Amino acid sequence: MKIGTTRLVFLLLVSCATIWFMTWHYRGTVIYDAKRPMYSHGYVQYSTVHKSVKQDIRCVGAGPDEAEDLFCMEKPQYLPNFKNPCWYAKEDGKFRLKCLPYYHLLGVCKSGTTDLSYRILAHEDVLGCNDCWKKKEIFYWCRRRYGYTVDMEGVRTPCNFSCFLQKFTTAAQKIEQEVTESGYHNMITGDASPSDFSDFRGWPKIPQNAGLQEPVVTTPHLIRHVYTDPKFILILRNPTDRLYSDYTMRHGQTPEDFHEAVRDDIRIEDACMRNHSVEQCLYSVELARKLRTRIFLGCYSVYMRQWLNVFPRDQFLILRTEDHDKDPTAQLKSVYNYLKLNYTEEWLASITRVPHQNASEKKKRMGPMLEKTRVLLDAFYSRYNHDLADMLQDKMFLWLS
Repeated sequence: MKIGTTRLVFLLLVSCATIWFMTWHYRGTVIYDAKRPMYSHGYVQYSTVHKSVKQDIRCVGAGPDEAEDLFCMEKPQYLPNFKNPCWYAKEDGKFRLKCLPYYHLLGVCKSGTTDLSYRILAHEDVLGCNDCWKKKEIFYWCRRRYGYTVDMEGVRTPCNFSCFLQKFTTAAQKIEQEVTESGYHNMITGDASPSDFSDFRGWPKIPQNAGLQEPVVTTPHLIRHVYTDPKFILILRNPTDRLYSDYTMRHGQTPEDFHEAVRDDIRIEDACMRNHSVEQCLYSVELARKLRTRIFLGCYSVYMRQWLNVFPRDQFLILRTEDHDKDPTAQLKSVYNYLKLNYTEEWLASITRVPHQNASEKKKRMGPMLEKTRVLLDAFYSRYNHDLADMLQDKMFLWLS
């Protein structure tokens, strides 16, 4: 009896010590989702603070109706004598140069991305992509890898990672051919798909998200696995003005139609957020199809937090459309400096004199937004603007003037 008691005490002490060790050893390391089934595909290390975090995501392989599992792919070994992220891979018995974009112009749509992309591509050291939408957009990260069409209205064969790389085959050939006297390949290419910043609606097709109510893996995690040091350019516009421009481009008729659409969409979003998380509502394909506008794209802080939870702040050049309109020369100079592109003041002046690209004539015909609509939208976006300004430590993103 005495031996049994001693053994019981010993087992209790071992159990307590084990619990103590596990609690303190893993404290703050991995956050597990309690809703995730025990047979889940994997776990992700993440944080709710605005800083880059180390990834701990397992390769699980894609199941039926799931996108290619990029975590099963080893990160490419980038060549040190190339400015652009490139590497050699064996293909059809030969080694061929493969290249990813040096920069991503993330967004957002109707904020001047077409104009900015044009002025970046005008530089002699910057190359475009093959068969891109509007000569700049691929939609791989946000839609095509999930099998969605550009407008999210249909389904097509998913574009895998090899398919994405094919968009840069011509650029890769040019990058390989052009070399400085020191043996350095100085040319770069880029991807200007603004939807990549905010369109996470394909998240249920990411294998690591199987069985979840909201994602633990999104586009930033995928890009982080593939890249070593990506460069992101983000141009943001007052979300109220952005939405009106977006609506007129897509199917707008009159300011009165826009007001009715905004009023209905705010009701739908508010109703969703009373019962679900903000992420569940903003990342939902089904909910987006009920909306008459793309009001969800202006909730910038929700998407920005996802990116800053994976990448450090200094990997983003964050601009404002309003500043681009006021002083395009200064803004383009900051972009060229960020991309480490050489230029002369004469060249800079010449490219900024080119008329604005993709200006909307339809918006001019419709006339200005109704003041009552602006009041509605400003109130809806206010919390997100304040969150963004706090996140970026810049009151300019309040768009108060």
